[in-house]
Amino acid sequence: MKGPVLLNFTGKKALVIGGGKVGMRRAETLAGYGCFVTCVDKNMKVPEKPAENIRYVKAYCRIETALDGMDLVVAATDQRELNDQILENCKIRGIWCNVTDDPEHSDFIFPSVVRRGDLTISVCTDGASPTLTTQIKKELEEKYDESYAERLRLLKQLRRHLLKTESSSEEKKRQLRELTALTIEELQREVEKI
Repeated sequence: MKGPVLLNFTGKKALVIGGGKVGMRRAETLAGYGCFVTCVDKNMKVPEKPAENIRYVKAYCRIETALDGMDLVVAATDQRELNDQILENCKIRGIWCNVTDDPEHSDFIFPSVVRRGDLTISVCTDGASPTLTTQIKKELEEKYDESYAERLRLLKQLRRHLLKTESSSEEKKRQLRELTALTIEELQREVEKI
């Protein structure tokens, strides 16, 4: 059974085997989270503007040596047998593996994500209905617009200040609940007071 969790990917080493559209998208996602990514595929088209922390290797992947030192792996080839072989080798070594077209056997999956500053909302149907996932994501993007990034930035400052006060934990909770009901303008005025 899968459960949601946010991981700190900063500095982790990731291997993406398969340089098609899905593999490249996964490589870019992981690089965006701070991973050092190696993307291997003998037929891949290297982007004109390569991402800073993605190393593109146009070669046949030797799984036995490619997995050395990796923290996580994405099997994104169009060959079922090869993806299964990658997954099996990862399991033997204790490396988390995502097989892009087999969420059921993957150690982790990539949900759809809506980010607004410190707010992260993820949606996943475990591969049952990607179209429903897309629909829900669009609804969340509309409901939680870009203003939530600023709102959270202000709430974070106020929370840090409040936690340093001598108030009881119940009083702090009460004040934090009240703060979340304020508008951005009201929050800005509260921040100016500290």
